[in-house]
Amino acid sequence: MPLNDTTQPPAPAHDDEATALPGADTRQPQPDPVPAQDTSEHDTLRPHGHGPAQDTKENQPADQDDAPLGSSTRAQSPDNGDEPTPASRTDSAGATHTAETPRTYDLPGIHQNIHQNDGTVVGVQNINEIRRLRGTPLPAEWIAARLEAYVPDDEQVAAITQLLSIYRVAVIHAPAGTGRYTTALHVLADQKTATIRQMRREPDERTDLEGLKDEDTGWILDLRDEEETLHTGAGHHLREVETHLRTTRSYLVVVTHPDAWARVADEASELAHPLKPAHGLDALRAHLSKPRPGIDQPETWCTNPKIKEYLNTALPAEAARWARIIRAAVALNAAATDPEPVTKLVEAVISSTRSWRSDLLEWHTAHTNSSHRNYLLTTAVLDGAPAETIYTAHGELGQKLNDTPHPTDGQQGPGIIELTHTIGADLTPDDRICFRKPGYAEAVVDYFWVDRPHHAAAFTQWTAHQAASLPSDLGSPLAERVTQWATRYTLAKRSFTILRAVATHWASSRHLQEHAQDLLVAAAVDPTAGRPARDRYLAWAKAADTDDLTDSKNTPTALKKALAGALAQLGPAYPKIALKRLSELAVHTTDSDVANAVGDALTTLWDQPTLQDTIRATLTSWYTASQPHHTAAARRAFLHLASRTSNGTTLLLHPDSQDLRIWALNGWRCALNGGPSTALHTAFTAWLDAALANPDLRPAIITTFTEAVVDPDSRTYLAPRFLTLNHAAYRWEPAHEQPNARTQLRDELLLALREADPAPAHPHAPTTA
Repeated sequence: MPLNDTTQPPAPAHDDEATALPGADTRQPQPDPVPAQDTSEHDTLRPHGHGPAQDTKENQPADQDDAPLGSSTRAQSPDNGDEPTPASRTDSAGATHTAETPRTYDLPGIHQNIHQNDGTVVGVQNINEIRRLRGTPLPAEWIAARLEAYVPDDEQVAAITQLLSIYRVAVIHAPAGTGRYTTALHVLADQKTATIRQMRREPDERTDLEGLKDEDTGWILDLRDEEETLHTGAGHHLREVETHLRTTRSYLVVVTHPDAWARVADEASELAHPLKPAHGLDALRAHLSKPRPGIDQPETWCTNPKIKEYLNTALPAEAARWARIIRAAVALNAAATDPEPVTKLVEAVISSTRSWRSDLLEWHTAHTNSSHRNYLLTTAVLDGAPAETIYTAHGELGQKLNDTPHPTDGQQGPGIIELTHTIGADLTPDDRICFRKPGYAEAVVDYFWVDRPHHAAAFTQWTAHQAASLPSDLGSPLAERVTQWATRYTLAKRSFTILRAVATHWASSRHLQEHAQDLLVAAAVDPTAGRPARDRYLAWAKAADTDDLTDSKNTPTALKKALAGALAQLGPAYPKIALKRLSELAVHTTDSDVANAVGDALTTLWDQPTLQDTIRATLTSWYTASQPHHTAAARRAFLHLASRTSNGTTLLLHPDSQDLRIWALNGWRCALNGGPSTALHTAFTAWLDAALANPDLRPAIITTFTEAVVDPDSRTYLAPRFLTLNHAAYRWEPAHEQPNARTQLRDELLLALREADPAPAHPHAPTTA
């Protein structure tokens, strides 16, 4: 859930889980097959004083995410100084944005997607969600928005508060959709601690609660994923952390599923509270009134017999979903020329909760003309666009789907007005086409994805072309809209066919590469369904390269590059998971662009000091790898890091870190093996500039380069490395008649390099000429 999303209605107070699409198919779909070794994200609490939890063989996957990398298992209390600057983003219109300055669009017409952001882009939502996952303090305004429509049960709140007062720990367990997370927020907000934050953890990480060092903090341990596992001893650990939390004036609320808690319930039964959900109609009433302004006459909806029939037994999350649909229906009706009565709107709302499936089936059965169907689908994707744009695009969609073109010479065939009437859309006075039914546009696309899966690739190619070729005021919202739809479809169906097709084809378009990354990140950070996405990415990283965008066995290089970028964004939330997948990408590619993308991603992750040791260990293993592409990825990453400076000083020559200087020396040896390059020249320039500006660093820099030309094992002087440095030195400061500070530094370095050669001078010795 985004932290600073002010343009979208705040997440419902009880909607703490991702729910199915409105009216989504309730059948349990069969997920795409995933290799057994790729489904490995488990979490345990490390029992203090009881030794590490013992995993059974079944619980130890063959391919542990953290096996090759290793990292601390202590819970991380992030330092505010460890917070990276939000990455700047550039949209297809060329404008740059950050999480603090989200890009916005003046969306044409009225778009009917009830979940649409109306201005907040998916990339910004991802950044905010990652901040929550990495333990950044939750902003007060986000908490207030999240709790605005919360329906508290005073008796339950008092019971949980009493647990916190006595034990400093409370465990809220209940099924999905009952409001566990927002109840935890509400109770902790009442404790008036200085901050509330979610514990930073990875799904495969054993968590030591005594690693929570921050004082006066309300902690949330989010274990809502139904696959979370609490191992023997976890309950004891929760009991034993009371003294530590009392010392730090802090509290901990664990949010989990009953099945997960049942395994350790006997160890700490006194800490648990089984949450009873608020009544569905009470939750509906709250969400129709808040956030303000609410809808007029909410009781008319809450007392409607048909609404009551569905909501009497609904969970709060479902009630919140209904409220969003009702709000959309009321807004659309208010904008209509001839508004409908509430009784008529109720039918539309009920149909929307079912994704309009019956209505769309009836329409498709009656309209077998492929041109009409393409016009319906095009209007859904471009909802609110000019009529001429939709008419042209629907013809292009037909060509992409290999439809037989219908004659359009003269006045043959239906025109815009007839087609718009046929699909049940409205043609506005300014000649734009839109639907007046809540959630209808997304439902049309959802119907197509389910009904015509064999056309998924062609359809995504067409959407990529439309998003890239249309003016930015149409193309950018289109990309955002389809990104959201594909994410929700994937999470609801647990099938990655659509997500892969969209991400692959969009990644192959330079205008849509960021949207492809947004899609991959959005699926991976979902609190209840993100695990299958992350497992899928591991399988894609391990597959061989292919240039065929439709290849389902191997992974297109365009998708691999997008995946590397997405993993760079995921790193702050899931560092070990991101690094594992980046390492697999590097091992299983021979494409230089993919290797470069991996190097760029690792450079981005270096911004987190807590990850630097892990990254250094990873790159060290790649420096001398047998795979050239693996070494190339390490070289690329190192040179990116080596070129970075702060206040005129290179970041890899910290005066107090001998280990870092040794690691940098090995990095230069690897880099020099690649010969001259722009990246090497940039890094070399940064180091010599630093030596010139900081005399104290000068000896260390010259020593590093002098050692870099020597093989560390045989102490052999490697002339190719010398020639590369010689070339870089004269590129940094060309020959001049008049000596200056730069020429003096250059000559001092080259003299040291020549003197490092243990062989006696001979006619064929390298020179600086």
